Amino acid sequence: MTVPTSIMVECPVCKGETLHEVLSGKIGGKAQTVLESTVKCKECGHIHHSLLKAEKPVELPVVISWLDKSRRSSLTLGPDEVLSVEDEVMCGDEQIIVTSIESKGARVGRAKARDIQTVWGKLFDKVRVPFSVSHVSKTYSEHILAVPDEEFYVGDILKVGRHEVVIHSIKIKEKSLRMGGARARDIVRVYANIVRKTSY
Repeated sequence: MTVPTSIMVECPVCKGETLHEVLSGKIGGKAQTVLESTVKCKECGHIHHSLLKAEKPVELPVVISWLDKSRRSSLTLGPDEVLSVEDEVMCGDEQIIVTSIESKGARVGRAKARDIQTVWGKLFDKVRVPFSVSHVSKTYSEHILAVPDEEFYVGDILKVGRHEVVIHSIKIKEKSLRMGGARARDIVRVYANIVRKTSY
């Protein structure tokens, strides 16, 4: 951890919290991060000593899944930060959505970082949208990859696998839609028919 160039601290002259330039300083501490520094108030120019303490961040083990593969990573949070299932967080340079949290030996919906043993998540830069495609009396499963906020509408014509299909209904968690649309992230399954091509 590097010494910051400026911090917000109490100025004894201004009698309030103001932005200070850090002239010199060092970071130490075991259970807590301690910043000892000489600072200069940007409001009045007064130079004084500052001591700031903050609890060290917690590094949480994360199991990231994508399609049928899993791998391990980690996530750093403040000890009192609350993490919940369905939260979208950055894990390194990847966006994930939290799917499960283990705290004190049990799966929970939310917990403070200090109480979490393991986080499970799935990559969320792309989501898998399942399709049931019907043709005459046969139905088969397909999927496409889409960005989470991409919208699909009943009546849309798009290419799925080798065929052009038209969407006739969309199932989301709470209901089935026969008109309107939904974001890829909310879709459970899309139902579509193969577009029949008419030759003249």
